[in-house]
Amino acid sequence: MSGNHLLAEIHKGFDRHRRSGLKEEEVKRSILMFLFAAAGLLVAVPVFGQTPGGGATPETIKWIAITSGFAMAIASAGCGYAQARATAAACEGLGRNPGARPGIQFLLILALVLIESMALYTFAIIFAKVTIPK
Repeated sequence: MSGNHLLAEIHKGFDRHRRSGLKEEEVKRSILMFLFAAAGLLVAVPVFGQTPGGGATPETIKWIAITSGFAMAIASAGCGYAQARATAAACEGLGRNPGARPGIQFLLILALVLIESMALYTFAIIFAKVTIPK
């Protein structure tokens, strides 16, 4: 040590690490995200240990239909927003560089197909899970 106080030397070491590596806020955020993920996994464990209930009651079927409608509405809204953003970005790209039309058009169609598949997967899951009482 160069005659400085021990705490001053430790503080200099922290400054060196702070400048070279992650910032303190990023480390805290990463630790918090890890802890919340671990807590979520620990809380979810008892759910998988539950025994399945009996048959579906009319009340349960009613709620399944209602939540299925909300799930499809949310998926459709997300798809609509994503498709609008993708189309706007493609139009912007064409405006800036008209010569790149074939590449932009191909990627736009591919993106729209993948985005639309999200809504179709949601619809297929809802169709498979919702049962009609007999």
